[in-house]
Amino acid sequence: MNLRALRLFAAAAEHGSVSRAADAMHVTQSAVSKSVAALESDLGVALLERAPRGVRLTEAGAVLHAHSRVILAAERAAEEEIASLRGLS
Repeated sequence: MNLRALRLFAAAAEHGSVSRAADAMHVTQSAVSKSVAALESDLGVALLERAPRGVRLTEAGAVLHAHSRVILAAERAAEEEIASLRGLS
């Protein structure tokens, strides 16, 4: 699992659509699909239920999405804190 894959999964979860997530993240639909598929393979569970008009989180997907929000918020906080230290040393 890596941060890029987590970001793409979270985008799909939040947008309810692989294509809308791809648009929001400025990547191809294929990149989102492949990234989510790789996460599902790594974790050994389905994360999204695919439907003709979008995607829904599975139970495992809901758990990962909750964790992804915390992880990605911590990443942003770390980047902001480090950025605020630039030029202070």
